Amino acid sequence: MIREPSSSHLQSNITVTGWDIGGVNLKAARLSADGLKVIHQPFAIWQRRADLAEALTQLSVQLGPAPQAAVTITAELSDTFRTKREGITFVLDALLAALPQTELHIFGLDGQFHPPGTACEQPLLVAAANWLATALLVAREFADCLLVDIGSTTADIIPIRGGQVVAEGRTDPERLGRGELLYTGALRTPVYATVQRVPLWGGWCPVSAEFFATAQDVHLLLGDLPATQCTSPTADGRPATPEFAAERLARVVCADSEMLSREEIEAIARYVAQEQVSQISQAMAQVMSRVTLNGPAVAVGVGAFLAEAAAARLGLDSLRPSALASGEASLAAPAVAVARLLRERNNV
Repeated sequence: MIREPSSSHLQSNITVTGWDIGGVNLKAARLSADGLKVIHQPFAIWQRRADLAEALTQLSVQLGPAPQAAVTITAELSDTFRTKREGITFVLDALLAALPQTELHIFGLDGQFHPPGTACEQPLLVAAANWLATALLVAREFADCLLVDIGSTTADIIPIRGGQVVAEGRTDPERLGRGELLYTGALRTPVYATVQRVPLWGGWCPVSAEFFATAQDVHLLLGDLPATQCTSPTADGRPATPEFAAERLARVVCADSEMLSREEIEAIARYVAQEQVSQISQAMAQVMSRVTLNGPAVAVGVGAFLAEAAAARLGLDSLRPSALASGEASLAAPAVAVARLLRERNNV
């Protein structure tokens, strides 16, 4: 059971930033007297590793100055690093170079903040702790709920009971095994990772195990994902539009837009979306099989619409947290969460 850091000495006048540094996206939030400012941008660390410090510097300039920064890191899983220790160390070095005048607080899986030195010495303490920051923030508003945060790549499924986070897993492998981490997302997941076959011409057609199309194409074509949120690079490098999405999806069955009608391609997309929702609902059911919850599903992230559809399959109400009510805040939930947690920590 993880308890939230103490907030008994709230100092609402302190300006802080929150950072969520992932392997494919950089997200940041700034809390000040003027309110909340959120920015995020794609950043493929396996392609641009050497540019990380500069990218963080540029985001910091856009955000504005702050004496304190809260950080959560998931980029350590990228295979550009041989170990998670190497990844955490690299990211911390980039942060120290990019924010030399800022005091860094690294959020850990114990629900506490740690100095960079401790994070370097104990990398698994701080690796992939972003889900916990979001859960602690949501637990304030929903004492009993199932948090379902679906991003571009993964889904976090976190039980909250009695105002406490009661997830069983901590590390990524533990969370995968318990259904609390599911590798499916609203943008980057390849179609062949979701289904092995799709309906076509009155039968079933196996899909090619090629990187032809992604979940982003599916949800864009079906109208569930606005073009403004299609930030993941497409499989063929062409624009993220419904027309090109349909062409990419046709290739999943080794066809093209001249061989298949738009209706046939949309039928493939609907099936893939339904199967993705099924996978999410199954993971939610797995978590709920061991934790009795009386509250709703709380949907967060770019794939919140998927979380809501999965909740409906299980007969659960679904709500969105007021602290992450704005679209930008929901898309960068961990960055917003660590900023709020740090700002309210009693020794900030």
